Amino acid sequence: EGVMTKSTKKAAAATDRSREQLVRALWPQKPAPVRVLACRHCGRSNKVPVPAAALDPESCECGACGGALFLGPDEPLTGLASSAYEHALDRKSLDAMKGLPGFSALLRWVLGNVVDRHLRILQMSESVRCGEEQFPELVAMLDQARGRLDYQPKPDLYLKESPSMNAFAGGVGQTPMVGVVGSLLDQCNDAELLTVLGHEIGHLKAEHSLFHAMAHLLNAGVGFGVGQLLTLPIRKALFKWQRCSELTADRAGLLASRDFLASLTLNLKFAGGNRPGVSSRTEIKLAPYVQQARDLAQMESDDWLDGVVAALVTLDRSHPFAAWRLMHLLQWVENGSYLEILSGRYERRAAA
Repeated sequence: EGVMTKSTKKAAAATDRSREQLVRALWPQKPAPVRVLACRHCGRSNKVPVPAAALDPESCECGACGGALFLGPDEPLTGLASSAYEHALDRKSLDAMKGLPGFSALLRWVLGNVVDRHLRILQMSESVRCGEEQFPELVAMLDQARGRLDYQPKPDLYLKESPSMNAFAGGVGQTPMVGVVGSLLDQCNDAELLTVLGHEIGHLKAEHSLFHAMAHLLNAGVGFGVGQLLTLPIRKALFKWQRCSELTADRAGLLASRDFLASLTLNLKFAGGNRPGVSSRTEIKLAPYVQQARDLAQMESDDWLDGVVAALVTLDRSHPFAAWRLMHLLQWVENGSYLEILSGRYERRAAA
């Protein structure tokens, strides 16, 4: 017992090499970036290497009192305001959307009572409603995401068959809803699935559902002439906001799982999949994909024409590309508020 065989030593060495490759891909700069964080127990400032904080937060302790610098996986972010993890592009685009003529309580009522009902009836008709007797483990995972993000409403959870990995959140005027498709369960591990559920809770917590409902009406071409009233510039603005809202929800997914690696591999799987035909041929690796995302960002930065083309190919997309989402998450962990939130310092919602 406790003796490593040649095979286990070889496997451990391969794991170490894989981790080193990943760290070099994520943080190629030398030395690796460092953040100064105050201990949530004694208040002393600590210099924390970002790779250690991002990939192994439970190992980070205060140099003065020895206390854990970061909240544990199941410690809730009590009172967390959605603005604490909101992406700046989301806020900017949402403010512009709220200034649209005709956005009013009447529109909210129409969306809540028409689109919500349509979505609920659709899910009741073509999906499986999860509960104590039907996929209770998925409900428990959703509750875990809710608890970590301190989201009090309990959404209805639906499971749908689809070959494409996807999930959704909705609910403007009634009980919120979260839906996942079966291919997510096939291709994702539990940490990645928890990230997906946290992503959807992040949408609900940030009250994205109202504008998502607007997009649904627009794309379907229904709803009391609303689609006909929206001009092309407004349509493009709506798509742009949707893409930005996904970046906010990605952050919520990371806060729910507290697993940076799972958030990154989730984007890798959305890009390349994890079906049997993929996994049986090669082990899809994260480090080369991170380098691919960095190369893409460099291309867009170095050549203005590549930047223009990149902007054009996203105009009619409701979701940003996986490589971009990965880079935005990396930037948030390295330079944004993620580590401060994990250390217990974050914006809290106003008392009711």
